[in-house]
Amino acid sequence: MSDSNIALELRLTGNDIGLSACRLWEHTELGQINVFDQPISARQELNDPAAFIDVVQFIGETFSLLGLTLAELQEGKFPRNSNVKDFVMVLRLTQTTNCVTFVAAVASHLNLCSLRQALRNQHHPFLPSAKPGDVFGVPYLYSRLQRTLLGMGKSKANAEQWFKTIENFQQKGLRTEELECSELLPELMGYEGEKQLLSASFLSSLCIFKDFRFSVIPVVHDAESQLRFVSAPERTLKKTKKLAKPQTGQTRSVAGFDPVLGYRIEHVEHQTLWGADSHWQAVMHDGQVIRDTDKQTLFQSQAVAASLAADHAKQNFPKRVALGRFGRYAWTGGKEYREWLITLPYHPANYLSGHFEVRNVLAHVRCDVREGAEGERVLMLQEVQSDWAQRARRAISTAAMRNNDETPPPFLKEWPALVMKLFFLHAAYKGLDAVAWTQGAHQVLRYKGLGATGLKELYDRTLPREVNRLMKPFGGVCEPLGVYVPTNFGIRQSERGMRCIHQRTICLELPPP
Repeated sequence: MSDSNIALELRLTGNDIGLSACRLWEHTELGQINVFDQPISARQELNDPAAFIDVVQFIGETFSLLGLTLAELQEGKFPRNSNVKDFVMVLRLTQTTNCVTFVAAVASHLNLCSLRQALRNQHHPFLPSAKPGDVFGVPYLYSRLQRTLLGMGKSKANAEQWFKTIENFQQKGLRTEELECSELLPELMGYEGEKQLLSASFLSSLCIFKDFRFSVIPVVHDAESQLRFVSAPERTLKKTKKLAKPQTGQTRSVAGFDPVLGYRIEHVEHQTLWGADSHWQAVMHDGQVIRDTDKQTLFQSQAVAASLAADHAKQNFPKRVALGRFGRYAWTGGKEYREWLITLPYHPANYLSGHFEVRNVLAHVRCDVREGAEGERVLMLQEVQSDWAQRARRAISTAAMRNNDETPPPFLKEWPALVMKLFFLHAAYKGLDAVAWTQGAHQVLRYKGLGATGLKELYDRTLPREVNRLMKPFGGVCEPLGVYVPTNFGIRQSERGMRCIHQRTICLELPPP
């Protein structure tokens, strides 16, 4: 399924209902959290592919989640307010050849994932792990509505009285969007007309916010170099296993050794009537010889054997890096460059921007850490952007709201404040001293004047206004901050570490291999 030729969605014939393995692929290949009720087991027989396939409704070329998996559909569960007869027909369609083939492809992908013994280069988390009570999926963010209800202690009232109380909450500043996201009112309607008294704590438990749980992840990709071969160590390596009886005069030597995982490339040489005949083979840390898809073990070149070893390591011990995709647009000289994606993996929408492969990216931030004018460690926000909000606003302004991915995202107005809250928390978690961002003029220069008005509005007015509002209770305000940026040479991160580049893009120095 990681093969780009394999589709991640399947539209069931004659129906707008279909299946999607998109969220599974995001989890296994792009570092998204696991949104399903079970982990991928190392025991293949325990992985039910239907439990990792979403039932979706197609709207044009995109789709929205219906809130259940194929396994739940097979168990007789149906979406809320759906026509049962329609989904009985859908259930029959899941037995077609196309559907069976799709499920088999997902099962094959799960089998490959179950072979993974470790994921190397695990990135540091954006924030500590969320606790069960963190309704938005990240710590320190809370619902004003839920907190207000919890603060009411043992207060009780019937449903009609609670409706009036919630109306008072709105008059005192509770935002309509938060109330809608909580799904409290639909739940409360189920008790309308009853004399039963409901406690405030019970109402707080009805504020689920299930579709609005965040996941903040970096942009990751497979490392270009999965293994790094060096000279053989002095210590004795594991004996190569299951070899054919060596021919007379055959010699075997280690041509390359990976000190991290213990893979090695062996040079096998024996004499023939026409002179020495050389082959190479790839061997694991435990002495097992690696075979290719044709069950071959000996190869004509060292490069082929090394490539086979790298592919094996990528499958079993994948190495990934979080260097992002757009580092060339960042100021030079920073450390720990990251492209963070603030995503909504549980939200039923299926918005995909043109910049990232992960669905429902509410906003993205490109940032690094650099030194301030007085030696402080500064989290420098190189770019703050919401493609989703930008596209929706453009569609609203032109009255062209047609496609599903042009539907306004959650937090359409609040996303700048939300981003800054999260990155204040992130900076505190990392023990940094300050958070800074570029000015609008820097962005206009970077993108050669494209979108100048919007860039200046966001970076020079919106972000300072929101930050000043957030900091006002603590007596803080925005102020200019100088940071170090080299001018006559560049410092960039690479898989091998930092590299220094001359202003004419000549690489001056690389870290040792």
